[in-house]
Amino acid sequence: MGPATKKNTGRKEKGTEVRLLEKVTDSVRILLVRPLYPGNVGSVARVMKNLGFGRLGIVSDLDPREEPEAFWMAHGARDLLEAASIHKDLDEALSSIDLVIGTTSRKGTRWREALEPEGLVDVLTAGWDWRPTALLFGPEDRGLSVEELSRCRWVVRIHTRENCPSMNLSHAVGLICYVLARGNTEGLECNRSGAVPPADTQRLIEAAEALLRITD
Repeated sequence: MGPATKKNTGRKEKGTEVRLLEKVTDSVRILLVRPLYPGNVGSVARVMKNLGFGRLGIVSDLDPREEPEAFWMAHGARDLLEAASIHKDLDEALSSIDLVIGTTSRKGTRWREALEPEGLVDVLTAGWDWRPTALLFGPEDRGLSVEELSRCRWVVRIHTRENCPSMNLSHAVGLICYVLARGNTEGLECNRSGAVPPADTQRLIEAAEALLRITD
């Protein structure tokens, strides 16, 4: 009886883990802002499908799918690439998004409180209730601009070597997606009792902005 009970408990825990991971992959949209190379877009689609993510958006004046290279690099993920949404600007892309998270390799005091990639799990579970979330990735040559990063509630910084700070776009997306999808049940089932609800967070931000206006 003991071993059988233990086996059933294992199945329950695994099922819980799968459901939590599905919540992550269903709520997160990968948003590429002005990608330069169609091949990289195809590679992003491939690594997303590798790791269970299916929502891809592209902010660009041009549709990278018009170049065959995009589909060459999206081996096994043609369906995901074909389903990707194209947006003329960031405003349009974020119109249905509740939580915006940016990525950067920038350094300096402005980014000293940037999250580590592993911190994303806590962000997505701490009071946001799996609401629509966009993970922004900038162009390959310079990344997201300061203005674009200022629109993000959180910023994730991927630490790279100073002699080669820029990552390939698909590698950066793959790293973040892997962290979110690696099956860390302990991280996904974090205690929400101390989490600040989104509405309270917004009120706090508005109060801080009002105070800054008064002291200007």
